[in-house]
Amino acid sequence: MCQAINHKTFPDTSIHEQLPRNVIPTHYDIKCYDINHINNVFKGTVKIQFDILEDSKSITLNQKYLNFDKVTINNEELEVVKNDENDTVEFKLNSQELKKSNKSVELIVEYNGKIRTDMAGFYTSNYKDEKTGDLKYILATQFESTDARSAFPCYDEPNCKANFTISIEVSKDLQVLSNMPINETKSISDKKVFKFDTTPKMSTYLVAWAIGEFEYIELKTEREYNGKKLPIRVYTIPGQSETGKYALETAQSAVNYLSNIFDIDYPLPKLDLLAVPQFGANAMENWGLVMFRSTALLYDPEKSSSLYKQKVSYVVSHEIAHSWFGNYCTMNWWSDLWLNESFATYVGWLCVDNMHPEWDVFTDFISGSMQKALDLDSLKNSHPIEVQVYHANEIDEIFDAISYLKGGSVVRMIAESIGNELFLKGVSNYLKKHPFDNAKSDDLWDSISEVSGKDITSLVAPWIRAVGFPSLKVNLNNEDGGKTIKIRQERFLTEGIKPEDDEITWWIPNVDNMQTKEKLISSENFVKLNENSNGFYRVFYDEELFEKILNKLDDLPANDKIGLIADTSAGARAGIIKTSQFLELIGKMKNESHVAVWNEIIERLNTLKNAFYSVKEISEKLVLFSRDLYKNKFEELIKSNKLSFNEQKLASSLFEQAGISQFEVAVSKALEIFESKDIKPHFRQAVYRILLSNKDTCNDEIFECILKEVREPTTIDGREVALRSLGAINNVEKYLPRILELFFDGSVPEMDYQFLMIPLASNPKTKVLLWEYFKTNYPRFRKDVSMWTLDRVIKGFLPKLASEELYKDIDLFFKDKDNSGYEMGLHQSLDSLRNDVEWKSRSQEDVKEWFTKNNY
Repeated sequence: MCQAINHKTFPDTSIHEQLPRNVIPTHYDIKCYDINHINNVFKGTVKIQFDILEDSKSITLNQKYLNFDKVTINNEELEVVKNDENDTVEFKLNSQELKKSNKSVELIVEYNGKIRTDMAGFYTSNYKDEKTGDLKYILATQFESTDARSAFPCYDEPNCKANFTISIEVSKDLQVLSNMPINETKSISDKKVFKFDTTPKMSTYLVAWAIGEFEYIELKTEREYNGKKLPIRVYTIPGQSETGKYALETAQSAVNYLSNIFDIDYPLPKLDLLAVPQFGANAMENWGLVMFRSTALLYDPEKSSSLYKQKVSYVVSHEIAHSWFGNYCTMNWWSDLWLNESFATYVGWLCVDNMHPEWDVFTDFISGSMQKALDLDSLKNSHPIEVQVYHANEIDEIFDAISYLKGGSVVRMIAESIGNELFLKGVSNYLKKHPFDNAKSDDLWDSISEVSGKDITSLVAPWIRAVGFPSLKVNLNNEDGGKTIKIRQERFLTEGIKPEDDEITWWIPNVDNMQTKEKLISSENFVKLNENSNGFYRVFYDEELFEKILNKLDDLPANDKIGLIADTSAGARAGIIKTSQFLELIGKMKNESHVAVWNEIIERLNTLKNAFYSVKEISEKLVLFSRDLYKNKFEELIKSNKLSFNEQKLASSLFEQAGISQFEVAVSKALEIFESKDIKPHFRQAVYRILLSNKDTCNDEIFECILKEVREPTTIDGREVALRSLGAINNVEKYLPRILELFFDGSVPEMDYQFLMIPLASNPKTKVLLWEYFKTNYPRFRKDVSMWTLDRVIKGFLPKLASEELYKDIDLFFKDKDNSGYEMGLHQSLDSLRNDVEWKSRSQEDVKEWFTKNNY
């Protein structure tokens, strides 16, 4: 039972490969110069102050792609021994020994390195000048998780914090940004040297600088931080800064809110947010210089879709939350990555909710984030939130829905169970105990246990350190005349469980703190379990209880409807309940008004379509059913000229789905809007996808218009919208070859590949052809695409290829490949495909009977 599980019995995830601890760095003085973005090379000198912990004849550091010109200690030149396989370099002394009694020493390293082109380390990013059309460059950094070592030799491990003083020499016409404010600038001939203030103690992965032609907008907070008003700036390439206004307002709100709830002032003297033309992730929380891809930072109220406003609000808030979670107090090692990301996820949404309570964002969180995490964690090849990471090359694979979204969901569950105010007080205490330092998971839970009076550390251990989550099977107890309801807890796996899979009993905080495998509760006034979808688990009811819930469906709040839809879909996929039960449920929700509930319906219905795409009879009827489901609410919303923020989101989603389901009114409306040349931003994707997905409207004019938006986007979000739209193509023979050319013809940055590949994999007409294209071009994807991108592409598009034939082919194809870098995502994808194949095989007759019964 859960209360008998001591958290210390779980494996110690702090075991990992690390550099020798004979010395430890305290300060880096980094100078970069002779920076050549044409040949992609640079030179550097770093002076590193070390504390000597043991008598030593050598110092070993991390390095990657670096060459060493001269290395000295006390004027003695050291022998250099590189180990490129392990990303290390050993500097050996000959005539002297470093003595512990001397306490400290300075190592001076003169080196040269390469400016990378894979959106990692110190790398180059290009854009076209809007006025001249010339190609221009920004040089930026992305050091998380272990790429600082490719810009300067260092102890590239999060628990080796130090102070950093950074100087960058560039051409006089360029600017330089870094973590701290500029200390001084010096002109030398046609060059300029930017020297920055020394940072507080921080980890190497948070060091940052950027070089280019920038413009910015700025505000200063009304409140003082550490005795001064805080300057906040949004930096962009020339011509875009005005689209940073919303991000600027969001940043100010987030800084104020987080400083209040943590009872710790924002720790640095400035906060810069920079939009980088090519950026792999949505953003990176470099302390004091947060970097973003443009669509996660910039928002044009006249041209951008409202969907991007919420995205900007959340991503900016998430990254600023890292100023406390991750930067001020950092995980000890990458096994505790969730300490950074799970909390930034939850707290980021708290910030958005504080700024925009009318958006009801936690309902979106339940529909999007939590369900995505539950689906991933129901696979055999999932991983714990706190996962053993031994080697640096394993780290990037765990930047996924488990570390971010399962972690954020569990954090929310704990916060709701003890009360958010008390929870945040515990978090504040945790941060205050570890200022500018490192911590482990239990340090946080111990602080929350102290303020709550509960042993949260032990209770939460299975949620954090075990793979998977529980399901609750709920039955009316006929043995006592139905006076009670019997609840049985067991682990949930979509493929089904064996006894060895079900050895853990989880603490269920919002079911009377359930800590047993079975429990009886009163049936009086029972409606459903997992109220408000606060808990990270699935619930499955017997048919009698489910029917009672259906009779009260309209009375349920949105969060409970989302949980019911998702659980019913997941139960159908796992064979626990009939798929017809899921169809019956969503068929009763045609008049639903909440956007997040509709998003869950759309997502789950599309999952069912994906599983049955190769069964023509069922696939066609699913299209008819979808049309029937979406059309009434779509027609109601499309008539209104004044839509709220959430109504805009709902109208665009239902418009798109109704049109793709070939509802004539939606298709005609899309064509009318397109021909008017006046497409509202929130309808742009719906119009494009509808017209491309329907045979009668997929023509040269429309295709060329959308293709041009890919190559020469007219809005900040234009390329992403256009790529998603091309994925809906109907006329495959004529247009697909030209679409596939986009991957390697230079039109699409690799960071955007996912926006095209996932929709193509979701499209029944292009699934197989996309897979054949990927197989043929796999050597090029492996060689020319960064591993960060390839990992995300593979785990994004493979699960959409659901058929027995494709599953076998995919499994065979990767058997003889070097799958390092995306292996976890590959295994998860194969799990998902296998589950869909079994779902289709098991449920075909049930689904056919339901459609016949309901006159489809």
